[in-house]
Amino acid sequence: MNELSKSQMKHLRKLAGQCYEKEMSIALESLFNNFQKWKKSEISVWDLNDKIHEHHNGTARDLWKTYEQINNPILAISMAFAKGIIQIEEVPEYCRESVERMAETFEIFGEKGSTTK
Repeated sequence: MNELSKSQMKHLRKLAGQCYEKEMSIALESLFNNFQKWKKSEISVWDLNDKIHEHHNGTARDLWKTYEQINNPILAISMAFAKGIIQIEEVPEYCRESVERMAETFEIFGEKGSTTK
């Protein structure tokens, strides 16, 4: 892929941020479901506390590492694409090929469709 302009990189960082938000929303929806189970007395307060702890120290931390620590928006977008968080049509044409190629690598290692639960 050719060198990207500052505006292209800015757009890709924004798109990576949107992927982060989508994936975090999926994770929080799962956590929210656990709050509902607790309210219905289907799980104990301690079970809910464990779920919150798992979310904070597991899922949320992993997502932060993926989207904030990597500092490569194309890599982050590729990971999101491999997980089904984003569709290729949402990716700018100038980097679709790179995203698809990187996503194939993640699929080989079992990332395909493994959205956060």
